[in-house]
Amino acid sequence: MTANLQFGLFDQLENDGSTPIGTQYQEHLELARMADQAGFSHWFKSEHHHVPLDIAPSINVFLSAVIQETSKMRISSLVHLLPFYEPMRLYEELCMLDHLSDGRLDIGFGKGISPPEQILWGVPRDEAAARTEEALDYILSAMTLVAKEGLGCLFSYDGTYWSATEHPLEISPFQQPHPPLWRPGTLATAAQMGVSTIIPGPMNSIPENVEAYREQQNPDAAGGHTPILSTLRRIVVAPTEAEAVTIAERAWATFDANLTKLFREYDLWPPTMVPSFLGDTEKAFATESLLAGSPAQVAEYFERFEEESGLTHVTLCPAFGNITTDEARTTLDLLGDVVIAA
Repeated sequence: MTANLQFGLFDQLENDGSTPIGTQYQEHLELARMADQAGFSHWFKSEHHHVPLDIAPSINVFLSAVIQETSKMRISSLVHLLPFYEPMRLYEELCMLDHLSDGRLDIGFGKGISPPEQILWGVPRDEAAARTEEALDYILSAMTLVAKEGLGCLFSYDGTYWSATEHPLEISPFQQPHPPLWRPGTLATAAQMGVSTIIPGPMNSIPENVEAYREQQNPDAAGGHTPILSTLRRIVVAPTEAEAVTIAERAWATFDANLTKLFREYDLWPPTMVPSFLGDTEKAFATESLLAGSPAQVAEYFERFEEESGLTHVTLCPAFGNITTDEARTTLDLLGDVVIAA
């Protein structure tokens, strides 16, 4: 049984290479509806540009669509690439999303893992981290001010990259002072901020990282929201293990090609850190970044996960690489029957 384990669904909207893009949007919205009805706690969307890894690069547009198609799940970016935004514009759009969702919005933030995307957007690689921190500070400062002083207050900011002088704030978040935050990729920073994060690695390595987070955790959680510690697993569930492994290995190769395309084109090979392990499925299975099995095998895995990992939340990605909609539906249906329902 997995009575205390909650599940999120992560979607990148990878181009499957054969289906019209508009049709793919509708298919992924259907998967979000299925997850909402099945009892998933969160739906997450990544942000990428200029790669087939993400055919919905305007993350806020697609978050808005998912908000309209769901009613219970929390909806979150994972992540907004903050160096790519003018922060006042993003502040306003995040406030809108929070109201459209009746307070179901979470905000993930980071600089991204793809230097080629930063190059194409004119973000110097040595400035990406600093721009991320400043943009976040700008947005949270505006949200905190309007929560304290109310609509119509004047916001000023003097930063290295962005500034504002007495900008009237005429919209505020639904959640006060701001929505819950996610900071994947930097465990220490997430802990020091008291925000949610994604802990990578196999089940047996997670308890050590959970302990490290707790040791460094700021007791004053950002915005007063209790942080969630989760992990990410790409997953295929099929009637038999052999079917699941065949699908997973095929899809993982496409996922790697989609993720690393720009690295090859911009002579940044090999990349130093990519979650596809350069297409190595053996490593993906060994690190539990990729799961494939029958319903009984997956149920047994998550029973052990709940007992041994120290986590109460796991984020699953059933649609990656060239996974077909039918294959993703099968994974969600079988997960709902043997894991989520439990």
